[in-house]
Amino acid sequence: MKKERFKKWLIKNGYSENTTNSYSYAIDKISKHLSEKRNEKINVYSINELSTIKKLEGLYSTTGNYSQFGYEGKGTVRNAIKAFRKYKENLGDLTYEIGNETETELETENIIETNNNFSYERDLKNSMVSQIKELFPDYKIFGENNEGVEYLIEGKRIDILLEKNEGSLLAVELKSGIANFKVFGQISMYLGLLMERFPNKEIRGCIVAGEIDNTLKSATKTNNLIELKTYKMKLELTTEI
Repeated sequence: MKKERFKKWLIKNGYSENTTNSYSYAIDKISKHLSEKRNEKINVYSINELSTIKKLEGLYSTTGNYSQFGYEGKGTVRNAIKAFRKYKENLGDLTYEIGNETETELETENIIETNNNFSYERDLKNSMVSQIKELFPDYKIFGENNEGVEYLIEGKRIDILLEKNEGSLLAVELKSGIANFKVFGQISMYLGLLMERFPNKEIRGCIVAGEIDNTLKSATKTNNLIELKTYKMKLELTTEI
C-alpha cells in the first residue's frame, strides 16, 4: 500500500513509468541495505519522520557514508531517496475520495493499521488469558478477579502478570507481529518495577510474539531472567444450522 502510494505520487508528478518502477525498487534496496548495516529490519516506506528521511538522503548523497551504494544504477538509488523525501514533504496533496468526503491516504492507513494491531493484540491477550493453565501450567493469573491482566504498576501496564505458588512472578509481554530489541528494554523495566514492589519474590519475564527478531535474541543473551516464545494461532470451525 505505502509503496503503491509512492508510485502514484511519482506518476502524478510527471515521472515516467520506467523511472517510477526504478525508484520504487530502489527504496526497497535501501531498506535491505539499511537492515544489513543496522542488523535490524528496516522498511523505509514505513518511516514517517521527515527529519529521518532527510538524514537518509544525506547518507546516500555524494558526500554521505553510503555514497558508493547511492551511486548504484548510475545514481538511481540517490535520486530515489531524494524523490522519496519530496514525496514525504508533499503527502498532504495525495488524497482520495470516499463518497462526498476527502481524506489523506496516510491518515486513513495509519488509523487502520493502529486499530488492526490493537484489535489483534487484544484478541491475542484474551485468548491467552483463557488458556493460561495450558500455556503456563505452573502459573495462574496474579491476584483476584484477573488483577494480573493489564497489571498497572507505576503508571505502566504489564500485559499479563502471572504468579506461581505466591513465591514467584512472571511478567508476560505480548507482540502480535515481530518483536525486536526494543521490547527487551520494555520488559526489563517491568521486571525492575516488580522487583521494587515485591522484593521477596522471584521475578522473571517472558516475551511472546509472532516472530522474534535476531536483535532481540542477542539482547536476551545478556539476561537469563527473560525467555522468548512464539505463538501459533489455531483455526477452529463451527457448523451453524
